[in-house]
Amino acid sequence: MSSAPVRMYGGWRRSKGLGIGGLGTGQTLIVIGATLVPVLFVNTQGLGSLLVTLPLALTVIAVAVWQRHGMPVLDLAVGRIRWEWGRWRSETTYRALVLRHPRGLDLPGVLAPTVLLRVMDPISGGPVGVVWNRRTGQMAATMLVAPAGTLLADRAQVNSQVASWGDLLASLANEDVLDAITATIEVTPSSGAALSDHVRGRMTRQAPPLAQVTMQELVGTAPAAAAQMTAWVTVVTSPDRSPERPAGPVEAAAETLRCLDALDLSPAGADLLRRATDLDVLRLVRGAYRPQDRDAPAEHWQDIGWDQAGPVAAQEEWVRYQHDEAFSVSWVLREAPRRPVSDAVLLSLLAPGRFTRRVTLGYRVLSTEEAAAVVERQLVAADAREAYRVRTQRTSTRRERADASAAERAADEEAYGAGVTQWTVTVTTTVTDEADLPAAMRELEQAAKRAGGLRFRYAYGGQAAAFVAGLPVGIHPLA
Repeated sequence: MSSAPVRMYGGWRRSKGLGIGGLGTGQTLIVIGATLVPVLFVNTQGLGSLLVTLPLALTVIAVAVWQRHGMPVLDLAVGRIRWEWGRWRSETTYRALVLRHPRGLDLPGVLAPTVLLRVMDPISGGPVGVVWNRRTGQMAATMLVAPAGTLLADRAQVNSQVASWGDLLASLANEDVLDAITATIEVTPSSGAALSDHVRGRMTRQAPPLAQVTMQELVGTAPAAAAQMTAWVTVVTSPDRSPERPAGPVEAAAETLRCLDALDLSPAGADLLRRATDLDVLRLVRGAYRPQDRDAPAEHWQDIGWDQAGPVAAQEEWVRYQHDEAFSVSWVLREAPRRPVSDAVLLSLLAPGRFTRRVTLGYRVLSTEEAAAVVERQLVAADAREAYRVRTQRTSTRRERADASAAERAADEEAYGAGVTQWTVTVTTTVTDEADLPAAMRELEQAAKRAGGLRFRYAYGGQAAAFVAGLPVGIHPLA
């Protein structure tokens, strides 16, 4: 084994606008407005108005400044009101059995405007599944991959693979039509019978007796439960931004496949199995909504259309999502690690457990022009916060100094050619028995706590959208 050192990674920071202290732009405007209102009423109505305006102003300021789960309480309150309004209008309920209009068989929620296209790959000549969003014009194509893993790999090779992944993301800044790229790993527990059947079906009587005995012992001593891992990488594009201006869905799909060709994942430690066909996409989506259909034979999928890929019934709640006979809970990234981490930071989340889990990393690579504007804007915001601190004679905190240093370091790296990427992580766990849902949530929460400083929160009021974000359908919060 190589004696190469374990390389550490870090330097992530949340984008911040102009604001007072650690407040965002919106919070700062609310605080300033709430401060000016009592002053305005004193000038027009007299000091007696403070009895009413001052308590109201203090309440608004407290709500705007107070944070919970990494978000301003005001944003959470507004989101909860909007979600309750949607529930009152039955927008959180889906029933495919009630056909109120010709498009009654559309998929639920954000998948309603999507269509699965079957196009032919000009290179291999085989079919490829492309998901077309008719509302946004975006298209998504997927590659099925097999990650090599790093536990037994040479340390120098692991460092090279991580660097290659970073180089790949940076190179995507030159793709005009690319909106986002997602990498998903789904870990599904399965019985040990699959392993024993697989081995016994391939054993031959002509094999040496010692080999037969050895394989039988291995199968007999193997764990009673195993895990099936499925991985895929999806690119989301806006073909309308192409200089060639595709004339229709067929040419737009061809432009999307061209972006898929630009991804060379081998240096990053992932072997390409094949481009996902329309049946592959159908199986992944329907298998997520209906886990009992995940291992159905190939003949099962021949007569199933895209409108049948989703559930017959779905019910979204504030912190969970029921789809047919399955129940899911999704988490989204709240905060990136503040300290440097190793390449194994996600290992606890990707390790097999008792319940199905799906981990999705989403990236939006900024173009060269947008990246320069973003880092410059962050520097201006940091300088403005520092000027306000000096003017108010307030001592800076360690976190403020670290954030300012990170902003300057990002600007320096971008000036020397580094790429700038927005990224997030979505995690979903699914069970088929409602009684198992609390245990599945505890299992994933414990795994998240061991994930090297990554902090997650529930996808409050957005469980259905977060569930879909992990599927190869092109729906992504950064796209």
